[in-house]
Amino acid sequence: MLRRVAAFCFTGILILAGPAAAEMQRFTVESGQSRAGFDAFHPFQNFSLTSESPTGEIEADIADLKQPIRGQVVVPAASLRSADKKRDVAIHRTLDAEHQPEIRYRIDKVESSFSSLAENNDVLLTIRGVLTMRGESRPVDFSGRVRLRPGGALWVRGESWIKPRDWGVVPIRIWLISVQEAVLATFDLVLNKAQ
Repeated sequence: MLRRVAAFCFTGILILAGPAAAEMQRFTVESGQSRAGFDAFHPFQNFSLTSESPTGEIEADIADLKQPIRGQVVVPAASLRSADKKRDVAIHRTLDAEHQPEIRYRIDKVESSFSSLAENNDVLLTIRGVLTMRGESRPVDFSGRVRLRPGGALWVRGESWIKPRDWGVVPIRIWLISVQEAVLATFDLVLNKAQ
């Protein structure tokens, strides 16, 4: 009888310990190796606005992507650049970069096409979260992909169509014509394991 009770208790401990065995790891965005920004469209001149200074961190269990994934990515608004300095000044002004210096994306939930990562294989993602820009926050979903690199770093890429006007960002004008309402928000990130 005592043996049965001990075996039952031991089995219960193993069952309870199961979820705790999930190995959450913290990854940080490698600024300088990562990019984030927007592709804007205009009848006469399309352009990209890119920052090479994103920061942030993500917490995930790469052996079990069904576990909750949380994190955030931060882009300094004034670090966004195109090929035209005058246009950059106008964009920084409409983003109110002086008073709202950061564009933030908070990751709330991630859905993946596979349950784990294997080296050099892409896993498709739907990343759900909240984008904060110019002091306004709105839900935004990104379609993306993640790859485990040799050495344990992650490469994550994603994109989503958004309308900046939803955040109070008025489209700039080029040759008296406004850029299109919708822009493509993109990110291309390298994340290394936090020490």
